[in-house]
Amino acid sequence: MKNLLNILRNQEVYQMATQAVHSLNYELTGEAARKASDGVKHPVMARIAAKLEGESDVRLAREGESDYVIHLRVATAADIEAITALELVGYDGYLAWEQEDFERDWRTNPYAVYLLLEHHSVNDEDVALVGMVTGRFLAKKAHVSHLIVHPDFQGHGLGSYLLNQWLTLAKDEKIRQASLEVRESNLTAQMLYMKHGFTVSQKKYNYYYNNNETALLMVRPLN
Repeated sequence: MKNLLNILRNQEVYQMATQAVHSLNYELTGEAARKASDGVKHPVMARIAAKLEGESDVRLAREGESDYVIHLRVATAADIEAITALELVGYDGYLAWEQEDFERDWRTNPYAVYLLLEHHSVNDEDVALVGMVTGRFLAKKAHVSHLIVHPDFQGHGLGSYLLNQWLTLAKDEKIRQASLEVRESNLTAQMLYMKHGFTVSQKKYNYYYNNNETALLMVRPLN
């Protein structure tokens, strides 16, 4: 049933998701924003926000376009709708987490860490969410749940940049190990993770519910 709901939802929502990710001043409204905002505090993200304050933005250029600025920041509850939309676009219509899953994690998980990459036009008039890495920082382990770059912004090293920031911040928190799951067929992502020191620890069979694909659990030490 969930597979069928995903198919129907994807057909109707995919175009809306693309527009939401690229829209100015994206935010949750009404009940959804309240639900996501209620709950625990996020002390780890608060510390990370303080560390990122004043950090230099990344200036990039795509062929035939003017320079643009990529800004790294921690998420707020108001970003969850755009986060879900980016997941839908980045995973080509597959929702590993529904919006309610992100809202629940936000409400109940004090160890949640959501880092976002925003595209800012040179004059700063237009802002769009183009990348994210989400997961949790526990006392000894950091786990990546999502690492996504919008298809229009892939090929510029932004995935590597996000992962490197995640690992650096985890080290700052004195965390000893990082882990993540990746599809067995996703060789591109596996190469990225291996480039950053991850190795395959085990296989998780039938891990992805949409096609029962095997996941590879990859880990790397941070000491």
